[in-house]
Amino acid sequence: MPSRQTISRSFATILVLWAVAISSVVLVSLQSSSWRQSAAGRESLGRIRAKWAARAGVESCIAALANDTEQPSDTNAFAALDAMAQVSYGTLKGGGSYSIMYTDPPNQYEGAADAQAKINVNKMTQADLLTFIDMPEDVADSILDWIDEDEDVRELGAESGFYLNAKGFRYEPRNAPMRSMQELELVAGADATLIRGEDWNLNGILDPNEDDGELSWPPDNADGILDAGWSEHLTTYGVDGGLAPSGEVKLDLRTAAVNDIAKRADLDKDQADAVAAWAARPDSSLVDFLTRDLRTLATQAQASQSARQSRALTDDQLAFLFDECELANSTVPPDKIGKLNINTCTKETLEHIASIDPAVADLIILERDSRAQGFISIVDLLDVPVVSRARLAQLYPILCTRSNVFIVNSRGKDESTGLEVEMTAVLDRSALPITIKDLIVK
Repeated sequence: MPSRQTISRSFATILVLWAVAISSVVLVSLQSSSWRQSAAGRESLGRIRAKWAARAGVESCIAALANDTEQPSDTNAFAALDAMAQVSYGTLKGGGSYSIMYTDPPNQYEGAADAQAKINVNKMTQADLLTFIDMPEDVADSILDWIDEDEDVRELGAESGFYLNAKGFRYEPRNAPMRSMQELELVAGADATLIRGEDWNLNGILDPNEDDGELSWPPDNADGILDAGWSEHLTTYGVDGGLAPSGEVKLDLRTAAVNDIAKRADLDKDQADAVAAWAARPDSSLVDFLTRDLRTLATQAQASQSARQSRALTDDQLAFLFDECELANSTVPPDKIGKLNINTCTKETLEHIASIDPAVADLIILERDSRAQGFISIVDLLDVPVVSRARLAQLYPILCTRSNVFIVNSRGKDESTGLEVEMTAVLDRSALPITIKDLIVK
């Protein structure tokens, strides 16, 4: 029979073993907690590094775009895009990197995307909207009712009365220009799947989940090509106006001195007198110089006798007039909604402007594609055989050759953890400094 001393020793041993076991459990628990906290800290730090790497890509594009705006090229319509493409990759001290890409189906390119390569839905007519084969007439009318300032309901449209009383709405239309493609989904009858297609996050990039068939949302055909629905051709971004292609503030023909007009538009004094006299009329427009003879305008404006005998404006002088000058303080407020850039839009996008005949569109694209540097001025469209000055006057409110708004999809990566952060920024250079109109971090 064990002695009391033996029993005491055995009991002490058991206590020691229990203490060791409990200590081990506590230690393992502490180590596990410490590891999880450390991992969470590394992940958090990695995400921060990736985020700032993505922001570095955005800032690089801002710097490149600002430089092109202040010191623009007068021989290359793609200079701004080229400048941003040159900074589409970068590395940061501390182990971060970024890449900037965009998709133009079926290809993917380095650099920023031109927002004005798409048609601004806020400028579209019913005829334009109905060029989409899957666009119902009631949705087209409702889109126009959403954008216009009044409460007058189009034949098949919808205004506040409908939205406030119909089931599933309970909000009012903006009655002003749309601010995003997502807002288009608020319009009565609009179908998100038609608007977004496979590009469910509207980033213009073919993401893995958008090219995997039925494995994940959204549904796609896994063909390696991004089908972006209506968003492939439509945008709510784009601003008209801004600095002249020379990098200077545009000259207001209504208030400028005749000598300044002559210098800026490369006119002689008689031509400048005629231009200034017509520009002084509150109802005058730049397109008047396309559709009417300069002598006729000078006569109607009761300009000087020498101005009434002035030479006709050459195409080069018209280009300077349209690119470097403007008519401000008009009785008609300027339309600041961005035009479609004829240098960067696709033929398929151009076909959604109903007022442009398909044959004319084909010839414009053919001429565009034959120019490595693109159309430098909207007046260059006169080189297209079917484009007369009268036809150019019809195209001028719709098309441009210089964009103000660009979309930067910057993907930042932390090299140590492999974590990535995607940042989408909308840059506006219609005024300096460059502004960020929209910023989304994913």
